[in-house]
Amino acid sequence: MRSIWLQENKWKDIETYLQKKKTIIVPFGSVEQHSAHLPLGTDSFVAKRLAEDAGKLTNTLVAPQSWVGWAPHHMAYPGTITLRPETLTALVEDICQSLIYHGFEKIIIINGHREANLPPIKIATARLRNTTGAFLPIVDPFYFNFEKGKELRQSEPGGIGHAEEMESSHMFFLYPELCDPSKVAKNIPEKHRFFQHDPFVEGDRILNSSDVYTYKEDTKGIGIMGDATDASSLIGEQYHKKFLENLVELIDYCENEVIVNLRNRNIPL
Repeated sequence: MRSIWLQENKWKDIETYLQKKKTIIVPFGSVEQHSAHLPLGTDSFVAKRLAEDAGKLTNTLVAPQSWVGWAPHHMAYPGTITLRPETLTALVEDICQSLIYHGFEKIIIINGHREANLPPIKIATARLRNTTGAFLPIVDPFYFNFEKGKELRQSEPGGIGHAEEMESSHMFFLYPELCDPSKVAKNIPEKHRFFQHDPFVEGDRILNSSDVYTYKEDTKGIGIMGDATDASSLIGEQYHKKFLENLVELIDYCENEVIVNLRNRNIPL
């Protein structure tokens, strides 16, 4: 295998890979505003780097990065690009169905657009699991690296949300050249306890969709939900290291313990 990136190999390389291994990583992200200190591509950059680093550590192929996701509420800020949810579902299905057709049995999806991309992606993976038998775990930072994030956070309750401490720390470590730490900000709006956005704060809550109009008001016109003032590359480094440990463990589990019998290996048409 010449590279862990599928698109950098020749078709014969992939044929040889599939004779020994049936696992591939597929990163998805988003291009959306991340306040004044992080780039629009934050979610995609993070997914790409996690996939690349895990691929190198385990000699696992990585499919091409899908940059755009479902982010209608972020359209309040210039530069954001969003897909319709059904478009993202179709994109996930078609990419994965293509890989399944070639014989990939275990497709690890990394969702860099934390939580927000999950509904369209989960619909796609549920359909694929039921129709093809493929194993398609979804890796999402809110859940997959939850304990480490909770341990590392420095901000007060409500400080984790969007473009905040954890996201900023991760980007400061991975792509410092794309970030501007001098423009970090803090915005923790006072809301009813049912509307708590911080995933590390325990309590009863409801699921409530954001809209393009109220989201700009909630993010005070600067695009942040939470507190980025405690962000540091050191926190980001520790967060990334643990994330990779978890990914390596997941890949090993897929390779050695998950049994798949593929069926309906059809071409997307």
